[in-house]
Order: sequence, then C-alpha cells, then structure tokens
Amino acid sequence: MIDTSLIDKLAAIKSKITELTTEKEKLEAEIILSSSKDLENTKYKTVTYASEQGNKITATIAETLKLTYPTLLKKIFGAAYSDAVKEETKYTLTASAKRMLTKVWTGSYIKQSLNDAIAQLPVDDTTRKKLAKKLKGINFETDKKNLINIGNLSEQEANEYAYLISEAAAWQSYSTLLELNGITSDSDIAEITKLIDTAMIVDESTKISVE
Repeated sequence: MIDTSLIDKLAAIKSKITELTTEKEKLEAEIILSSSKDLENTKYKTVTYASEQGNKITATIAETLKLTYPTLLKKIFGAAYSDAVKEETKYTLTASAKRMLTKVWTGSYIKQSLNDAIAQLPVDDTTRKKLAKKLKGINFETDKKNLINIGNLSEQEANEYAYLISEAAAWQSYSTLLELNGITSDSDIAEITKLIDTAMIVDESTKISVE
C-alpha cells in the first residue's frame, strides 16, 4: 500500500515548481526588458549585470536567420553555392554562410579587411602579431578574451575591438564571395545585397545566463 503522504508531497513540489517557474519567467522578462533598453542604439549584443552578492547574469541577443525565398540562394552565392548551401528536403546554410548573411542582412559589417581591423588595435607590433593568429571574427567572446588576455585591453576596449573584428571579418567573407562571382561594381553589389534582404529575415531573441 502506498503512503498517501507521498502524493501530497509530490503535489506540493509540483505546485512549488510551477510557482518558481512563473517567478523565474517574470524575472527574466524584466531583465530582458532592461537589457534591451541598455543595448538599444548600440552595436553590442551582450550586457552583464552583477549583484552586491557577487552573482552575475548575462543577457545576449541571439540572431536567427530564416530563409523566405531560398531559390534566390543560387543567385546570391553563384559559383560558391555548393560550398555554402546543403540541399536536403530544406535549404540548410553552413555556419559560416549563415554568419555572413546575418551580418549583411543586419548591416553589421565594415568595409575593411580583417588585417586592416587588427592593424587598428592599440597594442605593440609583437602583441599584434600574436593577436592576428587568434582573432578570427567568428566567436565574439573568444576574440574578446584574447584581446583582454593577450592584448591587455580593458573590457570596454575589448568589446569595441571584438565587434570591429567581427564586422571586418563579415565584410571580408562577403567581399570574397562577390569577387568569386565576378561582382565588383557598386550597382551589382547593391543588387546582391538587396537579394539577401529579400531572400531571408533575421529574428532576434535575448538569452540569459546566470553565473
């Protein structure tokens, strides 16, 4: 015979979980709202808050690329189509292609090479050479850590230069694609950029991590 008190305990636990989940969602919503305001009109995608007790929470804006007109991908990628797109029952972009298109769609790029961006770092030549081997513009947090640990930059400086590196890498990737397809004139580049704007959308959502 089952001890019926176990039923009551389980019901109480379930009720408490529901209560805590509701409270958690409410707190997350307030933090997301605050972080959205703090990140508004900036190029930053992450913000970290710390309590007096030493607890930290990081809010990160995640961007999701969704295709609206996948048939335009062949015209966008041209000769690089088979390298950038995996054809299955649906169109699947490689991680690098998705990263590049997201940057182009959101306008988060700067027209300079990765090397040009690295040349702007406020470090000596020896440190710059070390950083050049590490900075790829692929993972913001990794680049930021390298700028702090190797370049001895402040967190604010590391933030700014990590974004510069990311935006330069996006343009370098995009310009390489354009050159591969023989697209060099401003009008042709504008046409491909317009196709990207039309063929997909980028959804943004904020994720929270507690440390």
